[in-house]
Amino acid sequence: MEINNIKRILLKYKKEIPLKIFSRELKLSHLKFDKANIIVGPRKSGKTFFLYSLLKLEKNPVFVNFEDLLISDIKKTELMNILDFSKELFGKENLSFFFDEIQNIDGWENFIISLLNEHYPIYITGSNSKMLSKEIATALRGKALTYLMLPLSFKEYLNVRGITLKKDFEYTDKVIEIKKEFLTYLKYGGFPEIILSESLELKNRIVSSYFDSVLYKDLVDRLQLKNLKLVEITIKYILNSFGNTFSITSFENYLKSNKIGYSLEDLYVILRSIQDVFMASFVKQYFKSFRKAEFSKSKVYLFDTSYIKFLTNEPEDHGRILENIVFIELFRREGNIENKHIFYYKSDKDEECDFVILEKDNIKKAIQVAYSFNDKNREREINGLIKAMDFFKLKEGLILTYEQEDELNIEGKKIIIKPVWKWLLGL
Repeated sequence: MEINNIKRILLKYKKEIPLKIFSRELKLSHLKFDKANIIVGPRKSGKTFFLYSLLKLEKNPVFVNFEDLLISDIKKTELMNILDFSKELFGKENLSFFFDEIQNIDGWENFIISLLNEHYPIYITGSNSKMLSKEIATALRGKALTYLMLPLSFKEYLNVRGITLKKDFEYTDKVIEIKKEFLTYLKYGGFPEIILSESLELKNRIVSSYFDSVLYKDLVDRLQLKNLKLVEITIKYILNSFGNTFSITSFENYLKSNKIGYSLEDLYVILRSIQDVFMASFVKQYFKSFRKAEFSKSKVYLFDTSYIKFLTNEPEDHGRILENIVFIELFRREGNIENKHIFYYKSDKDEECDFVILEKDNIKKAIQVAYSFNDKNREREINGLIKAMDFFKLKEGLILTYEQEDELNIEGKKIIIKPVWKWLLGL
């Protein structure tokens, strides 16, 4: 490539970083050793803008977007010019590097390791059809720490909407506004672009474009699967299964009844990739036996409720949507890029608790989700929670609802009933 293009790109992004950037809750550890910081998560969840916010905290930052046409044809042998020209243009002191979509360049890993060996702070994000963000972390072979960036939490959503919460606001009329905003968040989720888009038509178009990117770029093109119909049917089936159990056997029967050709190998690859691109996640039934848990029926949850609103057949199933919101927040709080600690519990008599949380090899929390808590479902919801609490020897359980709040004492066990919006805000 033309060598001056590297200088142009370095100078370009010194000037073009947005001035107004909303803050995110994700905090990165202060590293005293040489590892790259890698931000992973769904497409369009705000990873690049998070890099911008980190960049503003550094004394002498260098930002490069490798999807920029000026630098898209750079060779691996030319990558070290980025360091040399950064020193020339900005000085040698306190340099730090921020790279977006660097996985586009063959041999990028050795470049990053070279910078780490010279003790430069490095921040990386990216997720496209060539290499997923999870694979970027894997490629650095222990030379990276990985952080999860999901679409906006409810706290972050309120921040983007310009809504500030003062101490004890929950005892004021401000609650009316917060409940109204929570209903919007429930419907349209936390993707920044969708939140900032005013019209319903534009929101719909944006979600559809996200879906197409995942379907064609992340799955069809990247995996090079020839059976496009199978990929499309599988992802739509998963989307419509949100909040329900999923089994390969049932899905195979569905494919056979609709005369859709498939191979089990392709099917497992597609299902794994749907998780890898953070479109959906699977929550397994809790068993002490790893093998039993692995082969249990899984419950499906999506990583943003906008998919439910615009891409599924049941966009008004508020109970399942509320449960999905709770899963997203639990996953966010766990901070792992794969689900290792969130399960559901089912007793021998099929009494079910929506979520049980594993901490240090023991279940420490049991959570039930019910849109409304009334005479029709009260016994079922309490029984499922109590059975889980008995099994795991827990003294306290939680029932999350849309707006009800109470505290019960049953069989010597404390059950807190709380609106989801309060739980999301840590109240």
